[in-house]
Amino acid sequence: MPIPHQEMRRIIKRRIRGLEPRDRARVLRAALAELPGYYSGPYGELRRWIEAEIAEATTRRGAQHHDAYFIARQGVAQVALVGPPNAGKSSLLHALTGRAVPVGDYPFTTVRPAEGMAVLHGAPVQLLDLPGLIAGGDEGRGDGRAVLAQIRVTDGVLFVEPVPAEGGAPRDVVREMVRAAVPDLPWALVGTKADLANVSAILAWQEREAGVAQVVCSTATGEGLDNVRQLIWALTGLMRVYPKPPGRPPATEPVVLPAGSTVRDFGRAMHRDWESRLGPARVTGPSARFAGQTVGHAHRLQDGDVVELTIKRG
Repeated sequence: MPIPHQEMRRIIKRRIRGLEPRDRARVLRAALAELPGYYSGPYGELRRWIEAEIAEATTRRGAQHHDAYFIARQGVAQVALVGPPNAGKSSLLHALTGRAVPVGDYPFTTVRPAEGMAVLHGAPVQLLDLPGLIAGGDEGRGDGRAVLAQIRVTDGVLFVEPVPAEGGAPRDVVREMVRAAVPDLPWALVGTKADLANVSAILAWQEREAGVAQVVCSTATGEGLDNVRQLIWALTGLMRVYPKPPGRPPATEPVVLPAGSTVRDFGRAMHRDWESRLGPARVTGPSARFAGQTVGHAHRLQDGDVVELTIKRG
């Protein structure tokens, strides 16, 4: 289901805000690849606007492309694991996706982005393990600008930081930097290496982060990893809707849609030609007042709904 063209333009403008020409061009090329295959109408105009922006960025002095640093989107969403060096990002990526990545107890083990796919509620979510950020990264230290450029094109940020073993409260340099660069990107927090901290230190960390979507985990013991998966799913802003053919049980594989999607959006996701032929739908689940409620096309669905569509004959 394509994102509405007005929303897509807004997202692209957010992603390129403040970028240098080389990163601006790279992000615009990635956005161009995400467009639906329409060359006329609103999406055609959006396509021409992006192409003009790319042309402007690539003609500026010093524009270069770091394509080897960029990881293209796969799956239903792309979430970045972001934090300081040696925070446990690579171990977390391996624990959640099975991807083999270099892991060490020394800083800057990760020097290039790595990716893995986590299957959450039946949906593939791409996780990015990005090189550690340090103070001054937004000014170019430690490839910080390239890391921030990659973060801009993701759907959300999972900040990863070790729980202080003694319950201290270090300054959140990385969070401050990223949130200043991408202020409207959804984010949450994971405290890692919980096996190395005592109970009082964990409680102190959780209290300090009260009001923030957060979990504590240990990749060494596996404790809290299911909570991390739930946190990532919530961060994506996606929901599962299960199609039900007439007279048959609901499908076991969900259709994954953005939160707030309607029956019309669901029908379009099922088949692009169905939108004009949709009849009333029957919904069972969180958005329905009762099982099998008959609803119209504008009915907003919720995570876990089961939908039986009526398709008019053409």
